[in-house]
Amino acid sequence: MKLKDKKIEILENKVTVDKIGNHVKQLVPVATVWAYFRQLSGDEVFAAARVNVTENVLFQIGYRDDITTAHVIRYKGVLYDITRVDVFEGYKGDITLYCKREK
Repeated sequence: MKLKDKKIEILENKVTVDKIGNHVKQLVPVATVWAYFRQLSGDEVFAAARVNVTENVLFQIGYRDDITTAHVIRYKGVLYDITRVDVFEGYKGDITLYCKREK
């Protein structure tokens, strides 16, 4: 079992209507949970001269059945799109969220 010592916020996109009828897209908190965090790619380290750098990360959290790829993770003020939700062999222990940093 990995140490879940990083606090992350799980967010979802909600569309609301403002006073004059415009549709406004907002990120609304779903939950704040403890997670294990690890960077998956070294692209950012070796590609300082490139403009389009992708940062792939992994978050491992306690089991939740309400997390999908439509959700967004906020960690240390940075937003990450969830690209894959991995429930190991269907066990309800931990789930792994593979994410990509938003630009």
